[in-house]
Amino acid sequence: MNEFDAIILGGGPAGISSLLWANSLGLRAVLLETAAELGGQLLHMVHRVIDYPGLIADSGRHLRDEFETQLRELNLDYRLGCRLENVNLAERTLRCNDEPLTAQAFILATGARKRRLGIPGEDRFAISGGVSFSATRDHSLYAGKNVCVIGGGDSAVENSLILSRVCPHVTLIHRSETFRTRSEWLRQARQTANIMFLTGVQPIAIEGAERVERLIVEEIHSGKLRTIATEGVFVRVGIAPNTEAFRGQIALDEAGYIIADQRQRTSADWVYAAGDVCKPVCLSVATAVGHGAIAAKDIAETLRQQAKSKERL
Repeated sequence: MNEFDAIILGGGPAGISSLLWANSLGLRAVLLETAAELGGQLLHMVHRVIDYPGLIADSGRHLRDEFETQLRELNLDYRLGCRLENVNLAERTLRCNDEPLTAQAFILATGARKRRLGIPGEDRFAISGGVSFSATRDHSLYAGKNVCVIGGGDSAVENSLILSRVCPHVTLIHRSETFRTRSEWLRQARQTANIMFLTGVQPIAIEGAERVERLIVEEIHSGKLRTIATEGVFVRVGIAPNTEAFRGQIALDEAGYIIADQRQRTSADWVYAAGDVCKPVCLSVATAVGHGAIAAKDIAETLRQQAKSKERL
């Protein structure tokens, strides 16, 4: 009972899609999720989801609920709260809550997480108050306060625009003079009177007594330190892949993402990657779902071809 055709690691859209497709293709598969619930990054999407075909969801959690209902109706095998140990990609073996499991193939769908700054005060104030990772979710908590947003991509500029509607002053901080964002959003932000751009600096500490009171930044070229009075710091510096458990076992790119081909195959035999963990060109639920389908389909087809070859012998 501990042997499977496919073991799927990760319970976000890519993992859920892999399990659905594995089932429809006749594979014996199990999905393992370390968290207490399915969803992955869907649980952090608080806005309406209007670009997933066939369903408009009030939030990422709503979309997750629809996915989970489908898994339950099909009586598929997924396990939550898994403590994963001894993950061996070459042998396709692992232990889940001390139970040994093995499979012909692994699908790595462990996703990504919001990247952090890694500076003093960040973790502390993320718990006690003053550091946030989502203006969409938390903007009302900072109404009437001066805040800083750190980052230079779409999410940072979008967060600045959201906060500018409720905050008297928003400082958008970026280490480069060049922004990696949509030109229309950048134009809107530059035309918004209460958004100030501060470029060429990097944050080095978040300070305060009970809550955030100031952000310390360093000028990149001169090394000079500056203090910015603020009551909130929004960190929007991209995402980082959850691949720590696979280092040394599989080919990763410089940023730590799994390298996969068009069939979602990785450098390790019978190991596939799906979703944000392999840095898709388009970060979206639809892309993750597609990756999961491709991986499951390739596993089923390869197993079928192997079975036919054995029959010939």
